[in-house]
Amino acid sequence: MLRVFVIISLLIIATSSATSQAVVGNLAPPISADEWLKGEPVNSFESGTIYLVEFWGTWCSPCIKNIPHLSELQKKYASKGLVVIGVATHEFEGRNTLDKFMKERGDEMEYRVAYDSDLSMEQDWDTGKGASIDKFRLPVCFLVDRDGKIAIVCHPENDELSSLLKKMFEE
Repeated sequence: MLRVFVIISLLIIATSSATSQAVVGNLAPPISADEWLKGEPVNSFESGTIYLVEFWGTWCSPCIKNIPHLSELQKKYASKGLVVIGVATHEFEGRNTLDKFMKERGDEMEYRVAYDSDLSMEQDWDTGKGASIDKFRLPVCFLVDRDGKIAIVCHPENDELSSLLKKMFEE
């Protein structure tokens, strides 16, 4: 009897962890940022809307370099239903650094910006495939399709991301 209970428990754990990973084809995890720093908060993914969720940090030079690119994507596709969300994470120097950055450079970010102070959203969005979000793999983007499923996980300037966005908005 105990063996049956253990096997069933292991199957439940394995199934639940496999479906909760933020990988292509799975439903996107919820948006659980602690605070919204810019733009209207997104509390859930609306059907019919496409979302580009980027995890970034103020200390990450490739992340900063991508701000104009993400702003351009937001401007280009906003009228067609794209919502770009930048999620600040790994702000180890604290909130003051993030506030200072937003005051100095926030106007360049023509998209919504959230703060994940306790890394809980980052943990929810872990791919579980060796490409977890951490301070060594930023920036990373998740493209969420109209059905709320992850379409691609990549760097913001990935050519495949650009092609996929074009294809999604041509439909």
